[in-house]
Amino acid sequence: MPPFVPTPGGTGKPWGVVTEFANGSDLLAAAKKVVAVGYTHVDAWTPFYVHGMKEAIGRTRSRLPLFTLAGALTGLTAAATMQFYFMAYYYPTIVGGKEYRSWEGFVPIFFEMTVLFAGFFTLFALVGLCGLPKFFHPIDSHPTFNRSTQGGFFLSIEATDPSFHPDTTRAYLESLGGKHAAVVEA
Repeated sequence: MPPFVPTPGGTGKPWGVVTEFANGSDLLAAAKKVVAVGYTHVDAWTPFYVHGMKEAIGRTRSRLPLFTLAGALTGLTAAATMQFYFMAYYYPTIVGGKEYRSWEGFVPIFFEMTVLFAGFFTLFALVGLCGLPKFFHPIDSHPTFNRSTQGGFFLSIEATDPSFHPDTTRAYLESLGGKHAAVVEA
C-alpha cells in the first residue's frame, strides 16, 4: 500500500489517514485508543452498526430532531394563524352551525400542516447536515475502501485535527493493528 494515495483532481494536501481493521472489535478498541490520545476528528466506517462506536469516536446526539420540532411548531403556528384569520376575520363562514372561531373544526388542518412542515424541515435539514449532494469524497480513492460496505472496518483521522501529522498519525494507526494505512489526498 503506498503511503500517499492521490485523488483525481487532488490538491496535493492530505485529507487524512485511512486504515482498515480486521473486525468491529478491533476497530472499536482502536477508536477508543485514538480518541484517548487526543485525536478529535475521527470517523469510523463499517458495513453494519457497531455498538459503542458512536461514543468511542466522540459523536453526540444528532441535531436532526430539533429541526423536526422546529418544523412541527412552524406548521402548527401557520395552520392556527391561517385558520383563525381566514375563518374568523377575513371570510367568516358558519360550518356545521358552529361559531367562526370554533377550533374543533380546525384540528385536521393543524395536524396535516404540522406533519407536512415537520417532514420538509427534516428532509432539508438531513440533506444540509449530511452535506449532500456529494458526488466524490477523498476517502473513496483509498484502494480498499470499497470493502466498507461488505466486510471492511475503517478508521479515519482528518488532516484538520490539531494533532494530525501525516507520518506519525499513519504510524500510530499501524501500531494499533491497522492494515493498508495510507494518507489520502484532499
